[in-house]
Amino acid sequence: MFNPKKIPFRGEIIDITVPISPSTPIFPGDPEPSIESAFTIEKDGCAVSRLILGSHTGTHVDAPSHILKDGLAVDDLNLENLIGQAVVLDFSFRNGALTDYILDKAYNHLKNTDHVSILLLKTKPSFHYENNSRVSGLQAGESNKGIEFEEPPENSVYLDSGAAEWIVRNGFKTVGIDSFSVDNLSSENLSAHHILLSNNVNIVECLDMSSVEAGIYFFLCLPLKIEGCDGAPARALLIPYS
Repeated sequence: MFNPKKIPFRGEIIDITVPISPSTPIFPGDPEPSIESAFTIEKDGCAVSRLILGSHTGTHVDAPSHILKDGLAVDDLNLENLIGQAVVLDFSFRNGALTDYILDKAYNHLKNTDHVSILLLKTKPSFHYENNSRVSGLQAGESNKGIEFEEPPENSVYLDSGAAEWIVRNGFKTVGIDSFSVDNLSSENLSAHHILLSNNVNIVECLDMSSVEAGIYFFLCLPLKIEGCDGAPARALLIPYS
């Protein structure tokens, strides 16, 4: 059971959220994010913006209804499973599929993992985001339409079905990755998504893990409460244990 009194707020808070702006990387074909002024302080006495974006824009949580016909919507997720002790494994030196053997070896190499319920994967992400100035070769403010991956889809780091089953078998409640998908970017059957979401394992994608080292952290990730939706942008934080 989650106990707020045990949150280690004495440590530094690391924001691992990809910001949302018109230049935020999107998966090809997803709605392009737009932020427009609806009211201004000068004319209306207050500032209000009009937001247009897909449910999987920036750092986001996939709900089971993303790929399962009768799956839970994002507003029905158990938030306790998105809060807790997390392990970060660094696979930024790898290409291709992560297998159960690879995950097991990296996980067992770390110490103090007894109460870990969240698995975060640092990879060489398929997109690049830096200071909101250049994204996947685009200048800030330019359209994401026709965006190309920095790495060919076959070189993206992803979970094969055995790795997804390993995650379920080891009792993880959430898995996060700094790429567009836990599956191969060219996958059509989304086997990892199906295995994880059908077993009540949350998926968080498009994290910014660039400044995070492998280790144990406290993790907090809260998706927007959008009724009946298949996913939602989220704010994701890590707190190192002192």
